[in-house]
Amino acid sequence: MPKGVLFIWCHNGLKRLCYICYNGDMKYSIVQDIKVVLALLNITPATLAEELGVSRIAISRILKGEVYPSDMFLESFYSYAYENPYRSIRLNDLKVQFARDEWDSILFHGARTSLEGPIDLAHSRINIDAGQGFYLGETFEQASAYVFADRRSSVYLFDSKALHGLTVLELPVSIEWMLMIAFYRGQLGRFKDHPIVRNVVGKIENSDVVIAPIADNNMYDIINRFARGDLTDKQACSALSASHLGKQHVLKSKAAVEALVMVNRLYLCGLERRDIDEQRRKNAMTGHDKSKLAIETYRRQGNYIEEVLK
Repeated sequence: MPKGVLFIWCHNGLKRLCYICYNGDMKYSIVQDIKVVLALLNITPATLAEELGVSRIAISRILKGEVYPSDMFLESFYSYAYENPYRSIRLNDLKVQFARDEWDSILFHGARTSLEGPIDLAHSRINIDAGQGFYLGETFEQASAYVFADRRSSVYLFDSKALHGLTVLELPVSIEWMLMIAFYRGQLGRFKDHPIVRNVVGKIENSDVVIAPIADNNMYDIINRFARGDLTDKQACSALSASHLGKQHVLKSKAAVEALVMVNRLYLCGLERRDIDEQRRKNAMTGHDKSKLAIETYRRQGNYIEEVLK
């Protein structure tokens, strides 16, 4: 399939336009999104123009692909769809479902700004969970929760089927996973050159893809406490399992990045970002309580880091 191909398929009577992009640069599917909103609300472009406070000509030119709308229009339109007084339309939920119907292996990347050009691992952060790499989550909720605070943030969808043929290392909540995060985040101190640690790091750096649990601030704190010798491995692993946030896929090689296919970009309007933040806070509070209970339940059980890394 050539770069930048547009194709149409039908779902529940609605035509769906999907843009396959290979060069790391994708605009929002505003034309198709407007058509979906018009169909679901059963309104005309003229009515939409009136609702948004813009001219009919402006809507017409956007629908014809003659112009790409301003940031102000994008925010106005997507907010209108998200919290419409007649029928709230969750466009991103629809797009995610359509993507899962079309592709078996969808992954999500939350970006604070747009992805311009090919993905370059050399410019990614080093001091993060699995070191330098391109990070993707398995759900829209995971990806959006890390970037919602930025007004220009968005979520990209990728078809990751081709990754299955590469070298993949999958880590559960475990000692290896905790050592990985503590190492790359610079929390291991005198233990960073221990043979066990170096073995873990070697496996990670020799993999094309690392699949491991996602860690939030609460989980980082637990891992740091284990690295400092304040918690046992049993306490830490139990606390981390209790607040499980899902898995992240970290692309560590050029081959892995080139295997990805970008299939869509989702706009996060202010109203949706507000709801994402609210849900994130609720989840964080629940996870914190579960972790605290696990730490108390397994007090004095297991081994401290000095015992693990003898």
